[in-house]
Amino acid sequence: MIYTDIEALAVALSQIDLSDDDQVNKLRRLVQIYWDARHNPPEGVIGVGAITYAQDALIAAQLNQEIDNA
Repeated sequence: MIYTDIEALAVALSQIDLSDDDQVNKLRRLVQIYWDARHNPPEGVIGVGAITYAQDALIAAQLNQEIDNA
């Protein structure tokens, strides 16, 4: 499953088994990627553009991970 926004990550975090370290670490990494992108967008990207930028970074990170694991 590809998480597309922070709400999807929040739902996933609320539903995972907290004893599954791999899943917890994966979601923690994705939340950090979203957070960093949202709060450090390129210069001139503000408001909804910053949210879109963070969502795109989140999706790209997941797609890159899938390619690396293939």
